[in-house]
Amino acid sequence: MSEGVTWQQRIALTALCTVPGLWLRLGAGEAPPPLRMLTCGAAVVAAAFLLAWACEAAQEDIAHGLVLAIVAFVAILPEYVVEAHFAFIGHAEYVTANLTGAIRLLLGFCVAMPAVLALLPDRWRPLRPGPLRLAPAHRLELAVLALGALWSLRPVIRGELTLLDGAVLIGVYGLYLRRVSSVAVESAPPIGVAAHLAALPAHTRRRWTALLMGYSALVILLTAVPFGDSVLATGALVGISPYLLLQWLVPVATEMPELVVAFVLLLHRRGGQAVAVLLAGAASQYTLALGTLPLAFAVGRGVGPLPLAPREQVELLLTIGLALYAVAALLRLRVSRADAAIMLALFTSQMLLPASFARFALAVVYLALAADIALADRRSIGALAAALRPAVQRRRRTAT
Repeated sequence: MSEGVTWQQRIALTALCTVPGLWLRLGAGEAPPPLRMLTCGAAVVAAAFLLAWACEAAQEDIAHGLVLAIVAFVAILPEYVVEAHFAFIGHAEYVTANLTGAIRLLLGFCVAMPAVLALLPDRWRPLRPGPLRLAPAHRLELAVLALGALWSLRPVIRGELTLLDGAVLIGVYGLYLRRVSSVAVESAPPIGVAAHLAALPAHTRRRWTALLMGYSALVILLTAVPFGDSVLATGALVGISPYLLLQWLVPVATEMPELVVAFVLLLHRRGGQAVAVLLAGAASQYTLALGTLPLAFAVGRGVGPLPLAPREQVELLLTIGLALYAVAALLRLRVSRADAAIMLALFTSQMLLPASFARFALAVVYLALAADIALADRRSIGALAAALRPAVQRRRRTAT
């Protein structure tokens, strides 16, 4: 934290960034779409930081096995609100844009971190971490992510997201919560403002965390949807594809706290914990967020299953391929330089090749690489399946 700036001042300044967006949302009248996009986007980002600080501090009062899942859930709240909004109002063409962009951003950065850090200038060399290794307990996130990705092949093939898909994916998320509550997961120690909050007396800390969670959730609920709508309107004004703006601009804004936390953990040589934070967020997106979209569509203006246009099928297939490649690359619980370089190259090429055929070809490349790595490390696949079994059952199998 900067010298002379207290943690209370940091919180106050961050909360102040939410005021213009709230002001425009609650009674300032009409505003140009670019101005609304900037103010509401700033409000969403600031609220997400407040929410992340509060959740990190709350690990002092919550069972450590659930901390990672809870932090991951609140971290996807801004994207979830935007995605559910488009599903509810029947804009099926935009439903998958934000979700696929967020998952790719989390997993692409997760696996590509060593390659990104290798590109840093020489003066940053002392800050570069060693090998990025995951604790064995984080096989659970990999297993949940693999399950969600594999089941998502069904709606890609059928061209629709059904209530059955939603029930299965939400069920996988429920299984994740049950297993993570009984697994000894090492949570990342709070850093910065969150560390100051965690150091407060228990009664004071709980009041602060409840206040920050309540305020930030309110801000997100009020400004996330106007932010998404203003992104669409701004794209129409400047001639940029609204789908691409929703897929990349909105996730960069809403995932900023997670990316910052992961980067700070990296600089503190906690690379494994940084990878775990991003994995948990992606697993929550692929199960809970994706699973509730057909339900929101059915409750709102939609009739029948949520349709997926050919472009959306390709985008979801590309995300499935990236997710399975990320799982395969982490089967040995470490991020190799080769996999990181491949992920960085392919992830960058997504932005340069917007055509559907090119993105389909990238999806095939991801799937082929994932299959090749999984076959080479097939002994590690059994460990992923074991991570989904109850702890008692695992102990019995180990004993025998």
